Amino acid sequence: MAVGVACSRQRERSPGRLRPARRWVASLLLLATLSGCVSMPILGPTLLLSRADRQAREGWWAEAIASYDEYLARFPDDGAAPRVLESRDTLAAMLTARAELARRREEVTRLRDELSGLQADGTRLREDRTRLRAEATVLRDEVIRLHDEAMRLRDERVYLRAEGTQLREELTRRGDDLARTRQELAARQAEADRLRADIERLKQIDLKLERKR
Repeated sequence: MAVGVACSRQRERSPGRLRPARRWVASLLLLATLSGCVSMPILGPTLLLSRADRQAREGWWAEAIASYDEYLARFPDDGAAPRVLESRDTLAAMLTARAELARRREEVTRLRDELSGLQADGTRLREDRTRLRAEATVLRDEVIRLHDEAMRLRDERVYLRAEGTQLREELTRRGDDLARTRQELAARQAEADRLRADIERLKQIDLKLERKR
C-alpha cells in the first residue's frame, strides 16, 4: 500500500522519469520469474498454479497433473497445497475414468463387431438350416418313393416266385404228360409195327394160297 502511494506521488511529480523505472522493474520481475528466483516466493507458486489450472480448464489433464505434482513437490507447505492436492487427485481420477471410458468404448465397439459377426453367422446358419430342411424333405420324399418301389419290387418278386413255382409245376406236369405220351406213342408204334408185320404175313399167306390155286 505504501509502495503504491509512493509510486503515485512519484508519478505525479515526475511522470517522464517514472516510465524508464517501470520498464526496468518489469524487466527484473520477468527475469526473476523466468529464472525461478526464490527471492519472491509468492510469484513462483502463483504462476505454476495458474498454469496448472489453465491446463486443467483447457482439458490438458495429464499436463495439469504434472504441473500440480511439480507444485506440490516445490511448494508442499503453501496455503493452496490442499486444494492443489484435491484438484490433482480429482484430475487423476477423471483421467483414469476417461481412460476407462475409452477402454470401455473400445470394448463396446469390439463387442458390437463380434455381435455383428455373430448375427451374420446366425443368419447364415438359419439359411443353412432352411436349406438343409428343404434337402431333408426332398430326401425323405425320395426315401418314401424308394421304399414304395422296394415294396412293389418285393411284391413283384413274390408274384414272380409264385408264378415260377407254378410254371415249374406246369412244366413238370407237361414233362410227365410228354413222357406218358412218348410211352403211348412207343406202344402204338410197337402195335403198328406188329400190325404191319401181321399184315405182311397175311399178304405172304395170301400169295401162297393164290399160287396153289
